[in-house]
This record gives sequence, structure tokens and C-alpha cells, in this order.
Amino acid sequence: MDFRFRRTGLTIALLTAVALAATANAEPVGNLRAISAAPANDGTAGWTLSTDTGATLRVELLRDDVLRVRAGRNGTLTDASDKAAPIVLPQPAAKVAFEVEEDGNEVRIRTDALVLRIQRQPLRLSLDRRDGERDVALWHELQPLDLDKDQSVQVLSSEGDEHFYGGGQQNGRFEFKGRELEVSYSGGWEEGDRPNPAPMLLSSRGWGMLRNTWSDGTYDLRQADQATLLHREDRFDAYYFVGPSLHTLLDRYTTLTGRAGLLPRWAFSYGDADCYNDGDNIKKPGSVPEGWSDGPTGTTPDVVDSVARQYRDHDMPGGWILPNDGYGCGYKKLPETVQGLAKYGFKTGLWTENGVDKIAWEVGTAGSRVQKLDVAWTGKGYQFAMDANQSAFNGILNNSDSRPFLWTVMGWGGIQRYAVAWTGDQSSSWDYIRWHIPTLIGSGLSGMAYASGDVDAIFGGSAETFTRDLQWKSFTPVLMGMSGWSGNARKHPWWFDEPYRSVNRDYLKLKMRMTPYMYGLAHDAATSGAPLLRALMWDYPQDPQAYTEAHKYQFLLGRELLIAPVYRSQAASRGWRRDIHLPQGRWIDYWDGRQLLAGAEGRSLDRPVDLATIPVFVRAGAIIPMYPAMLYDGEKPLDEVTFDLYPQGTSQYTLYEDDGATRRYEKGESSTQAITVQAPAQGTGPVQVRIEAVQGRYAGQLPQRRYALRVLSRQRPAAVTLDGRALPMLADPAAWQAAGEGWYFDA
Repeated sequence: MDFRFRRTGLTIALLTAVALAATANAEPVGNLRAISAAPANDGTAGWTLSTDTGATLRVELLRDDVLRVRAGRNGTLTDASDKAAPIVLPQPAAKVAFEVEEDGNEVRIRTDALVLRIQRQPLRLSLDRRDGERDVALWHELQPLDLDKDQSVQVLSSEGDEHFYGGGQQNGRFEFKGRELEVSYSGGWEEGDRPNPAPMLLSSRGWGMLRNTWSDGTYDLRQADQATLLHREDRFDAYYFVGPSLHTLLDRYTTLTGRAGLLPRWAFSYGDADCYNDGDNIKKPGSVPEGWSDGPTGTTPDVVDSVARQYRDHDMPGGWILPNDGYGCGYKKLPETVQGLAKYGFKTGLWTENGVDKIAWEVGTAGSRVQKLDVAWTGKGYQFAMDANQSAFNGILNNSDSRPFLWTVMGWGGIQRYAVAWTGDQSSSWDYIRWHIPTLIGSGLSGMAYASGDVDAIFGGSAETFTRDLQWKSFTPVLMGMSGWSGNARKHPWWFDEPYRSVNRDYLKLKMRMTPYMYGLAHDAATSGAPLLRALMWDYPQDPQAYTEAHKYQFLLGRELLIAPVYRSQAASRGWRRDIHLPQGRWIDYWDGRQLLAGAEGRSLDRPVDLATIPVFVRAGAIIPMYPAMLYDGEKPLDEVTFDLYPQGTSQYTLYEDDGATRRYEKGESSTQAITVQAPAQGTGPVQVRIEAVQGRYAGQLPQRRYALRVLSRQRPAAVTLDGRALPMLADPAAWQAAGEGWYFDA
């Protein structure tokens, strides 16, 4: 039936009627009737609140800076209907020191970190953060919590300069003040869609929230002075956490929902996917999406010569391959395929269409080590998708000593503990590159430390868009190319003609060399929830522009590197990347060593770029560890580590290492090594480098290794000494490489 309205007035009247109906159905919790201490079975401090409407609320202190509030109609509190995979992991019981204060107007529950205020009439909550002896107001409910049979609504106060992050993977966005944030599946993969939503929110004012629910939500953040948080269910279950920084808030959120685990070292290299089992690819009418092509004709083992060998023949890095990625593809001779790919340094993974009933054999016997879960299986989303990911994760966990490595769409809050949050299937374009930058930033601010979209997308593409997308994604943790959906074109980095092939090679080789830096960031994510790929405010909170999306098309990789991807063609941009923002401090252009000084307000600049270049800047004082050049993890022994040094003031870095493959690091089998650099804060002067002894042991650890220092210096050193003795000056890199020790100056 087609309804059409010609008069604006009629439309307004209908909208007004809907709004009034929603208000009329609201059921506020009412006035506080009684509050009583009621510890949980594990000893967690808790209180039960009853109201004059029959609603029941429960407050629990999980730690001094984390609390849980539940509410239910008719005196009933219900859980989130978890099946196999919960949103919130079991939390260890903790004894929290607290005080309860009461007067005629409110009850106050006070810890060393927070104050929860419970107003009596009507019952409204307020949350403060303790800052020494001072209580900092974070929010207060502007109206009593509403619970009706269809939805629960909480309306909180907000400040005009407050910024909100989270909501999971929201394509093209990461900051939501002034917007409506939908926490639901949109059914698409484009800009504005939500392939991996999460019911959580972080505030720049020092508080965060997780709604423990599988129901759709809408967070209306459009008004300057309030935030309306709605989920479509008749229960309310929220965790609140406070802290002085986003670092603390994301740590608390990922403590509740689980950290992104430490991936195997080979997972940080380029991945490749397509269907190579053409003979078994039976396309039933309506079962295969329009436009899908078969790819190479043959059976699964053909991937070894047709793809894996081509990587090595073209001197191209690559680390893992999915040889059955396609609807109805299946596989043949999987053990033979795994062994053949291993000869060229590739791990094998499998695209999973509708379940993991064979995973014990695929992992335990055949040797598969990656699982990609697509919409064909996880398309229901929510609890179903989380349970599917848990099954695949456990399939690797229980049938090998390897670390699980999964890719998925349709995740929810907590998906980071199982899988890479993948953005789905899109068509290549310059806009595709552009909007993926804030998508990955926002994923990290939602605890999803590993997130990505296909290199140059799955449909369409060109040599230039492939190379530009590959360049910036080489500075992200994980990346993958998907062939078979773009006619005769392939998404292999070696497929393209020169100069594109050489540029692709250079960036993938640089990514391989930077593995220890990326791996250290991954270890940090596994222990604290910190994102690898970061918005500017993560490390530069004093920058007034860092909290907004004013510069959302650039990012930090850890603290040391700032990357500004190129998302316009050379013809359209005329060879310029414009509107780059450098936060306060001294920065060094990675490619030419040029030094740039940014003041308190930061510095805006435009940089010329050719096809071989995207803007990359290094923070002065940075220490970047590098491994030897190699095409895949394990190709060469890690018998040399190069530290790229950009001296300024005092700098410290701790190199983290383990066997890179197994889960023995969880038992403490790992090592750390500290390096300290002391240099003048500005100007010229001596630079002193101290490399401490390695602490810790793991299987395969080398008894000794060579260290190389690559020091940025505009002047030739007068002398270089090691433990007080002078090192010989050598003529060139070749002489230096051949010598046992020494130094050279590359002007």
C-alpha cells in the first residue's frame, strides 16, 4: 500500500501523535520506598531498592570505579538471556571499600573513585568521579528511569563540550556528540552502516557505560545538554565506570567484555582470499550473490602454484591464504593444500559458510589456522553471531596450541575477544578509502583493537585505488585482499603492473620490518584494551581539536607514528595531501627527515605526494624497533633488531617478544628488553643509548643477537663509542653490514 501526503501540516500532526503516544506509554520507576544492603553470593557489595510503583533496582560495586545498576518492572530482575557467549565475562569478586551516607533527599554510595547519588523523590541517579578530595559531577538523570513493556529509557545530563565515542563499528564515524547513534544492525556495509555494533559509550568527561543487552538501541546525543539512551526491551542492565582518561575507561570496558587477544605474529602480514575449488562450486539458483565469479578453475591445491608461488616469484610479502572463500566453494585435499602453502611460508585458513562441524579435523589434523565467518552464517547477528564466533574460536583453541585468528561481521559488544571486526562487502572507490579511516578509529575506541575492510574492497577497483588502500592499511594491524568478485581483476599485490607492483612490495616489506613495533602494541591491547590505531586525543588530550572529527582522516599508530592516508587520485589532488594536523611537539617526516614544529594549537600542513608516498610522521623522541627484511614470519632468524631512533630528551621503550605462535605466553613464556635514549631537548649535543639485558625466556629464543641503531642526525657525529671505547667509522652500508661492529653516516 502506498501512502503519500501532499500537505506538510498532516505530516507534522502524525509525528506529534507518535511522540505523545511514546510518552504516554512510559512507566517511570517512581519514588524510592526502601533501600537495603544485599551482598551478592560472591560477596560483592550490593543494595536492593524498591519503589512505590513496584519496580525493583539493584546496585552492585564490582570495584571502586565500576558499578552495575539493574532495574525491572513488577519487582523482577532478569538477565540478558545469554546462551553460549555472554556479553560480560564473569568478574572476579573484589572487596570494595565504601561508605553509605543518607539524608532526607538522597542516599550516597561513596568509594575512593566514585559517588553514586540516589535521589529519593522521584528516584533519580547521579554519578560523580572522585578527584582527590573533590567530587566531579559526571551526569544526573533528568527524569526517572522509564521502563515499559517495549523499551527502557534513561535520560542523562550532558555538557556542551562533552564528546562521546563507542557504539561499536560505525562506518565512517567515531565521535557522536550532536548525532543519533544507532546500536543495531543496519543491513548494509556502506558509510553510515553498522557491521559490528556494540551497546557501549565512552565520554570525554571521564565516564563510560555498557548496556548488558542483546536488544537494539538508540542513543540520542543531538542535544547539547542531554543524552537519551534507549534500548528496546523492558529490562535495564547497565555497567558504569569512571576514570581520569579514555585509557582507563577502555581498560574497564574491555575488562568487562574481554580483551582482544594477542594474535600470532604471522597474522600481522598480508592475507589473501578467493575460491580455488571450482569443481565443487555448485551454484544453486538463488544461493549465490549476483556478480560472483568463479575465479581460477581447478581444485583447492591449485592455490599453491597459482597464488602462493607467485608471491615469492615476485618477491612479495604475504602470510596467510583462505583458499575456499566463496559461496558453495568447499575444498579438496586440505592437508595437501596446507602443506603446499607452508612451503612458501603461508598459513592456511577457511571461509566458514554455515558452521564448524568439521573444525576438529580441519584444525587438529589438516592444520588450518584461520576462520572467516561471513554473513551467510552470522547474518542473524546478536547472540547467534556471538555464539558462532565462540564456536569457531574454541575450534582452534581446543584442537591446537595456536592462538585463534578469526574475521567476522555482525559482532556485538565483546566480539573483540574472538575476532577481527570486518566491515563487510563494498565496492572500491576513493570514498571507500576515505570513510574506512574513521571507521577503524572508532572500532578501536569501542574495544575492537583489530578491525579492517578488504584492500580495495571486494567489487571493482583499480591499480591506483588498490595501491593507495594498501599503503595506509600497511600501517594497521591486519589486512586482507579478496579476489573473485571483480571480473578478471585480482586483488593480489603482485597482480598489477609497474610502478604499482613495486610500491605495493615496498609497503608490505616495511610492514614486515615494523612487526616488533606492531606486536608490542598488540601486547598492550591484550593487557589494557588500548587500541593500536588511535584517534589523536588518545595520546594528545591537550590538543583542542583532537576530540572531534575535525581530523578524522588521519590516525596514530601507537604513540610514535602519525599517518595521513591518501584518499584522492593523483589527478584529482594534483599530487597533494592537504589538511594534515600535527599535534603539539616536534615531528619528523618519515620519508625525508624534515623536522616540523607544532605549537600548542597544533600545526596544519599540506604535503606533496607521488604514487610511492603517503604522509607519515614520527614523534620526536620515538624509538621504533625493526626486524630484518623478510617475506613471511619465520623466513629468517630474528638475530638482529634495528632500533630507529629520533632523539629528543629522554625516551624509553620496552621490546616485548615471545614465540609468536603458541599460547605459552599466557603462562609467562615471554621476554622484555628496555632501551633508553638520552639526548638534548633541543639543539645539538651527545646522544646516549642504553640497551638493557633481556628479561624472561621462551621457546626458540636466540642466545644472542646483533643490535643496530639507526639514529636521525643532521650532523656527522664526532665519535661513536660503545661502553667507553671508540667504534670504527665505516665507508658505507655494505662495509657496515660486513663488519662485526662500527658505524657510518649516510648524508
